[in-house]
Amino acid sequence: MKLLHEDAPPEVLRLVRGLVFATWFLRVAFKPLDQLSMIPASLIQPVGWMRPLPPALEQVLHNAAFLHGLKAAALLSFALVIAGVALRPMMVVACVLMTLFTSLWRGFAGHMDHESVLVLLAGYLLTLFALADARTERTGESPAPGGPTRAGIQLTGVLAVLCLAYMMVGVFRMVHGAPAVFTSNSLTFWSLRNAYETAEPAWGWGKYVLEYPWLARMLNWGFPVITLFELTALFALFSRRYRYTFLLVMVPFHLLSLFVLDVFFWENMVLYVLFFDLGGLGRARPSLAPAPAA
Repeated sequence: MKLLHEDAPPEVLRLVRGLVFATWFLRVAFKPLDQLSMIPASLIQPVGWMRPLPPALEQVLHNAAFLHGLKAAALLSFALVIAGVALRPMMVVACVLMTLFTSLWRGFAGHMDHESVLVLLAGYLLTLFALADARTERTGESPAPGGPTRAGIQLTGVLAVLCLAYMMVGVFRMVHGAPAVFTSNSLTFWSLRNAYETAEPAWGWGKYVLEYPWLARMLNWGFPVITLFELTALFALFSRRYRYTFLLVMVPFHLLSLFVLDVFFWENMVLYVLFFDLGGLGRARPSLAPAPAA
């Protein structure tokens, strides 16, 4: 059985790597990180690895000058990765800076935001693969004849993590919420909650679920369908029909979530490029010029 991307050329890997780090760039560029310096220390809830840090170091990390410098350094490292300048060292630097940036940005919530997790993992995974490639180049190792290309292994790995994350969301929902989460109009509740309790909702269309009952029914009836595709997401590694069906279901769901739930996982949708066979983008195209005369 042939896996998607197993014969992908290096050009496709560069394209996907550029998309991932461009997503990092956009996430950082539009975040007013320096405003964290105005949050009282009593409201800070450090994320994960930052919890054991001493208060004096936390004070330095929340200094406005440091935050400005961190943002500038992170954006520069992302741009250098996209441009392919000192690629492997810059990927490592970019991962360190993005981890610190994201941890500080979510320091008022005590947990990572859902939309950043997958694209973070994609960048980490691509960096680990790049370091592994450096080792194989030093030792002179080469891929097995007839096996997947190095680019194909990396792209398939990122796609597998994407699908696994969807599956884990579905499993968690079934274990901790079923059947009540499907029978209690939970999406109607969250639509109203996000429309009326959020300080500045992007769209606020959630309030229309009361005025237009068909909208509420569409949300509630579609929730089990979405969960089914999350639970079976790993089939995307093997079936082209499933991949296209997955996209036909999940893309409208994410767009509906944007307008009705005010939740948008656009970073996940960037990775949807991996659901397509991109191998042809890097293959040599036949020349249209006439052959030289003998």
